[in-house]
Amino acid sequence: MDDFLEEVFMPVTPDKHFQLMAFERQFTLPEMPNDGWGRMWSVIFHRLVNPAASGTHFTCLNTVRILSRNKAGVDSVVDRDCVSTLVKLAGLVTEEEALSRLNEQINYDVVLEAQKSLFNLIYSSQAIQRFCCGNSCVPGLMCRMKLFRDPELPYLVKYFDMRILFLITALCPDIRPQLRTEHHCLTYLIEILDLEIKTVQELQESSCLSNNQQNTNLVFSVEQNDLMNEVLKLLYNLVFNLGKNGPDEEEESYCLRLVTILRILIMSSVKEEEKTKELHSHTINLLLLMSPQAYEELLMPMPSASEVGGATAGAVGGEDPDVAQSYEYDGKDMTAVTTIFNYLNEQLRAPGKLAKETLNPILILMCEMCRANRSIRKFLRQKILPPLRDVTNKPEEGDTIRNKLCSLMTSPLIEIKHLSANFLFILCKENVSRFIKYTGYGNAAGYLATQGLMLGGKGKSGDYSSDSEESDTEEYNQMKDKINPVTGQFQPPRPSPMEGMSEEQKEHEVMKLVSAFEKLTEQKVIKPCLISADGKVQPVDSILEFQEGLNCPPSNRANHNDSDSD
Repeated sequence: MDDFLEEVFMPVTPDKHFQLMAFERQFTLPEMPNDGWGRMWSVIFHRLVNPAASGTHFTCLNTVRILSRNKAGVDSVVDRDCVSTLVKLAGLVTEEEALSRLNEQINYDVVLEAQKSLFNLIYSSQAIQRFCCGNSCVPGLMCRMKLFRDPELPYLVKYFDMRILFLITALCPDIRPQLRTEHHCLTYLIEILDLEIKTVQELQESSCLSNNQQNTNLVFSVEQNDLMNEVLKLLYNLVFNLGKNGPDEEEESYCLRLVTILRILIMSSVKEEEKTKELHSHTINLLLLMSPQAYEELLMPMPSASEVGGATAGAVGGEDPDVAQSYEYDGKDMTAVTTIFNYLNEQLRAPGKLAKETLNPILILMCEMCRANRSIRKFLRQKILPPLRDVTNKPEEGDTIRNKLCSLMTSPLIEIKHLSANFLFILCKENVSRFIKYTGYGNAAGYLATQGLMLGGKGKSGDYSSDSEESDTEEYNQMKDKINPVTGQFQPPRPSPMEGMSEEQKEHEVMKLVSAFEKLTEQKVIKPCLISADGKVQPVDSILEFQEGLNCPPSNRANHNDSDSD
């Protein structure tokens, strides 16, 4: 067996390369007799630590990558020394050792295979995760991060560096503070994003000058996008523990700088459409962690007409898809907010099976931005809840974003149901009357019950201006008195079902209804409830108690505000 293994790891010939390639897509490895796998690992690492066997290092590492897919026996065959060997072959060394190896020729094929093997092993084993937190792996990653400006450093090496560090921070959260404080990792990661942005900006600016164009959107290559996505994921792990509502001065400066960069990324695209969605998704996830004050950085002062060639405010840019479109509101550039709004619209069109994963982050972000920034809220209110005109259909029927959000308010997915309602409630400045007007009481009742607002009034978390933001349209005012408040749609007059009945007949029908009500209550099909003084639903034990509650409403019920004015 050992002679066979030694022969396998001789320098690669075409035949042996073909044999290895046969296992590339195989994730279930064949069984080996006795201690076959352990002896194979031993031979591999014996060659990896031997400089004279450097010609076989790529083959050995390729084999390690394949063997590491078998999680079961990793801990028993890969010890601390083995991990240190892989870390060294991946080029992850301290600054002192890196300086001593400046004149050495680097074989990036070997480095890349070592990175891939290390990534698989970290994913498979908690012991290896601990080893990598204590050896030169993390310092080595930080050391090489400082060299990302080097054009000779391959993108794939940068990419797997970020993947390894992301995996370590995800599986070993205790190391995050050390990365933030001792290694200043946030600064280096922001610089990586900044470098990629400036590279594309310079390239496109030179192209625009030659074509006499301006205001171009940034378009990243696929490899740039893949690297930036890993950086964004890593930033998410590191920023996650920062105080969102009470960041200190240093943390707030990171947030402001990050949001400035995220604003650029959300307005950028990638050469492949699916990759653009991926970039925007990671950007939105990171925006969620920013402090409320930082969202102001998404808005920029609108350029004057002379700066945009005399274009009118509201939409700056031509019809060319490569030319940036700018949107103005309240003297501010809402282009980034519009891009986020369009992303929400795309997710609402086809939520699919992953609705929770795709809709939750964007809905949370919309709520956070609208609650924190008045200009953003007013801008999005105009787009989502314009003054009502056509009320012939139910609020949940139709293709507008309002229709789609209203339909989600009765979704079986609890989080999405709550977030959709909460977003619309914030757009209504947490005014119950206005909220019901746009959604219908039937859709709004569940949310209002959880918030203790069944008696009307306003929410407690918002701090909104007192000015009114709308006036009812003429069409709405003409139908206002004929709108069913439960369904939220126009309901033509209908004849009374008791028309033509005598008083005795009416009383008989009422008693039949009471009897049916009592029967359903006894069978526990329904449970009568009243709205308590705190605005929440409170069950009652009997119909008699229910009737008494109706006759004696709580004296401290909130006043129902029927005005749209605040």
